[in-house]
Amino acid sequence: MDLTRAKNSFVDPRALQDRLRNFRLSPQGFWRSLLSLLLAACISRYLRSLARSFWWHRSMASMLFGSTVVNLRRLLGQRQRYRIEIHQHREKKEEYAVWWPEPPRAPSASRLWILVPGGMSDADSIAGYIDEFLQSNVIAPSEDWCVFHNAGTGTARWQHGTFTGLSDPTFLLDFLQGLNAMDSQNSCRYREIITVGFSVGGMLALATASKVVKPMSGKDKSLVHVNRSLSGSPCRLRFVSVHSPDCVRTTFEAMTKWAFCARLDIPLTLHFWAVNLRSGLLFKCPGGPWFPWPPTWSYMRRFTEAAWAQNEALKLEAEGNAVSVEELKKPFEHFDDSFALRLRKVLPAGPGSRSNHS
Repeated sequence: MDLTRAKNSFVDPRALQDRLRNFRLSPQGFWRSLLSLLLAACISRYLRSLARSFWWHRSMASMLFGSTVVNLRRLLGQRQRYRIEIHQHREKKEEYAVWWPEPPRAPSASRLWILVPGGMSDADSIAGYIDEFLQSNVIAPSEDWCVFHNAGTGTARWQHGTFTGLSDPTFLLDFLQGLNAMDSQNSCRYREIITVGFSVGGMLALATASKVVKPMSGKDKSLVHVNRSLSGSPCRLRFVSVHSPDCVRTTFEAMTKWAFCARLDIPLTLHFWAVNLRSGLLFKCPGGPWFPWPPTWSYMRRFTEAAWAQNEALKLEAEGNAVSVEELKKPFEHFDDSFALRLRKVLPAGPGSRSNHS
């Protein structure tokens, strides 16, 4: 039986030669096979890049997981509700928004938490860090909190200008002044105000802290009404930065060198476009690219340059000097400090703050 089985399994060389001689590959089959190989190679390379990127950027994978959980919770009807207040800066006459939770917190709260989201987002950001922070029970039930949005975000619309730096504390200072948090003459409702900035919002928080600790001079118009030292007001101010860059431009330039699946500048560019569409900024900057293509840092850079030039042109026009926007265009590096954290001194460390949880 073994000899019979071996004989049946033996391949006749002549039969094999006949098969190879009669084998014909059509042009259509050839290109189909070649495309299949190329597609398999591309998928393999992408999966390899994906695995390597998530290994080297594990925090990114954690963020994506957290965002997925947050947005699933929203789809299930567990979304945080807000009451939106639109404020207007006393001098600039531009709008900024403050979102208060619904239902309202305890009216007798002695501590207020001001949460500042990133520059390209608002409290409904897909990143989910505001929701994650609220779910962590850091804020006690007896404490008050709100979400601060700089000019042109959080449903606030541009009125006269088209530009403000992501690290420009002008509007946050105006909000603090409205709470009498920086006035030793009038009483503040809260004994302590803690500003927590996430991502680029952390730059804004620390830039505000820098001006509160050491005002530059009387020429600084954002501090005309600030009449306070660190101990001049019964309201204690604290500032916290969470996972913040020190320069937006260099951070996004670094993102462009990451693997494709780790290109965070792509979703951030799309969100940047959506925020500008909602605030009306896209229509106030005719010289800027309207559609986000390519949806990368290059689009954000070009649009920001156009918004800055448009803002300068509006200033000159208000003074009676009409100038073409194209003549005023400058590279992003020209106003880099408006998107970077430049502390004038080391901020003093304060005692730790702890919430009492039930």
